[in-house]
Amino acid sequence: MIDATSKTNRFLEAIEKYAEEQRLEMRAEVEAFREEQLQAANEEGTEAAFRFIQEQKREFKAALAKEMARKETQKKRELFEKRSRMAQSVFEEAEEKLRAFTKTNKYKEYITTSARLMSEKLGGRECVVYMAKGDAQYASIIESVIKQSTVRFDDNIRIGGISCSCGELSIVIDDTLDTKLEDRKRIFVETSGLMVE
Repeated sequence: MIDATSKTNRFLEAIEKYAEEQRLEMRAEVEAFREEQLQAANEEGTEAAFRFIQEQKREFKAALAKEMARKETQKKRELFEKRSRMAQSVFEEAEEKLRAFTKTNKYKEYITTSARLMSEKLGGRECVVYMAKGDAQYASIIESVIKQSTVRFDDNIRIGGISCSCGELSIVIDDTLDTKLEDRKRIFVETSGLMVE
């Protein structure tokens, strides 16, 4: 009977040993599976986090670019308005100086020279000369320099100078200070960069 007990004990030991090996093998498989799943979850989480960060980064860059564009446009507009005010001030001052010039003896010389140059271009043909009402005291000088001329007063000439119209030659010669100032304004605006781009 000892032999049978010994065989039974060895059999039970073998079963226990096999069971222990199976348990350890299963534990190792479970551990490996768990590690694999953790690694996969970790990688998936890392990818998801990376995608999330990239999306947030894109959104931030887009919002930043939009805000920068808005601020740049605002600053350009402010600069344009400031330049416009400065230009307006400069041309208002220039107009005041031109008006002051029309009260001097040099203005009499200017308007006489202007009439003489017009007379040369007209070659004695009939014309109508236009001038500001404020320059009425020079009408006789104009008529004596430009023969065959009729002087008329033009409310559109606010500063001074003269212009003439000759129907025979189909020309208008404008030597008014008003037109010269407007020409300078136009050139200034075209070349000064007073445009919002």
